[in-house]
Amino acid sequence: MIYLITYISIVLYSLFIIFIISGLFKHKSPTISSSQDLPVVSVVIAARNEENNLPDLIYDLVNQEYPLDKLEVIFVNDRSTDLTSRLLSEASDNYSFIKHIVIEELSPEMTPKKYALTKGIESAKGEIIISTDADCRVGKLWVSSMTYDVIRCDGISIGFSTISDKSFFDQYQKIDFLGIISANAGAGGWRQFWSGTGQNLAYFKNDFLSIGGFEPVKNKISGDDMYLVQSISKIKTGSINIDPNSFVKTEPITNIKGFINQRIRWASNAKLNIKKSPYFFSFLASSLSFNLILLFYFLFFETWYLLFFFKFVCDGLVLFMGSKLFNVNIKFPVYLLWATLQPLYIPIIGLLGIREKFTWKQ
Repeated sequence: MIYLITYISIVLYSLFIIFIISGLFKHKSPTISSSQDLPVVSVVIAARNEENNLPDLIYDLVNQEYPLDKLEVIFVNDRSTDLTSRLLSEASDNYSFIKHIVIEELSPEMTPKKYALTKGIESAKGEIIISTDADCRVGKLWVSSMTYDVIRCDGISIGFSTISDKSFFDQYQKIDFLGIISANAGAGGWRQFWSGTGQNLAYFKNDFLSIGGFEPVKNKISGDDMYLVQSISKIKTGSINIDPNSFVKTEPITNIKGFINQRIRWASNAKLNIKKSPYFFSFLASSLSFNLILLFYFLFFETWYLLFFFKFVCDGLVLFMGSKLFNVNIKFPVYLLWATLQPLYIPIIGLLGIREKFTWKQ
């Protein structure tokens, strides 16, 4: 029986790897064209206790090469207790296109970040909404690139985000994050839009209203990015934005405990895809089962290294293709550690995610 299960797992995992890699080949660099009739764009950012990160992001946003009379930046200060409020008040005083909204109390019906984003989007004047996080850095053509991609595809634009990699642990997170994004980009190549990152999304405000905003998932602590990608792409379509001008860089988690907690929180959304995105759920289930089998073989069979080598090559090909598509450098020693830990890491994260064993700042 174990050999039959192993065979089925290998076949399913192989099919998904082929699906993802072939999908990564289907992306082509966008053709950029100029336009005189640019839409009004609202950049919406929820921030809570981000005094250390906001100065850099504000600097990036005020230096955008997009007409300032058609750009609006909305910071939603979600009950911050540090200098966030002061920094945002100064920014809105100095720049007329920066707006500062303050949330003083929790919503009794909606989880904090979704509530903050909802308030920002409701007050937005822009036809197009672009979102990122307060700890991100964006290039001067970020707004232009994301706006163009939304107009071009007439749907939701899923932007790329990478992690600053000053230390070995940062580089590990960078590879792990690249693996997630590469899998989504591979599916996107086949017009299957599984998820994205709230650090870099753009969509029409009317599309957000058409799906009922965050109301259908108002009680879910995380998963706002996955919900937006899946819901909007179903009523319209989606696009993986591979233009380097659209890329965002974010700060890494500072410790292992925080990293594990974040990944468990992300994994907690997997079960929502059983009905909403069965192909995505099947991919996640395939990955979990293959890693469980590999761990089982490591404990009880001497031939475990054959399965490990197979997975090492498959995952390496996905990461290699993803790194080429998004122009990311990955280091082999870091990948070796990452690949070695996966058979233990994936089952633990997956099972704890199903049980929602994570914490979240309220």
